[in-house]
Amino acid sequence: REMAKNPAALAQVDATNMAGALQALGAVLDGAAFAAKDQKKLVAMVQAQQSDGDDELEPGAPQAAAYKSHGSGIVDVLEDLKEKAEGELADLRKAETNTQHNYEMLKQSLTDQMTFDTKDLDDEKAGKAAAEEAKATAEGDL
Repeated sequence: REMAKNPAALAQVDATNMAGALQALGAVLDGAAFAAKDQKKLVAMVQAQQSDGDDELEPGAPQAAAYKSHGSGIVDVLEDLKEKAEGELADLRKAETNTQHNYEMLKQSLTDQMTFDTKDLDDEKAGKAAAEEAKATAEGDL
């Protein structure tokens, strides 16, 4: 949100402590579970900022050209990461929906099979009882 108000804020980072900033960025990236490729992009951008900022070791307002080259690059990478994350989220939600549907179909199939098998078993028991009764009647008549 702060970047939306003042996108030049990132370009005003104190270049004298860039190693600490890189280390902090590394910890954030590791904790945020970014893909290695995305982590490398972000670290490379910060390192590029550091090498460009070596000429001017004093913090302050960036030159207009420096702002344009760094601000849009960082914003673009972050927007790409956001789009990628949203795409992955949509794919995972679709896969979850498909898995849920498959589960419901399997559950319904197994429930129907149990109902059919129970009915079949009851019919067989009734047939067996009728056969045993007929056998007992026949043996009694002899």
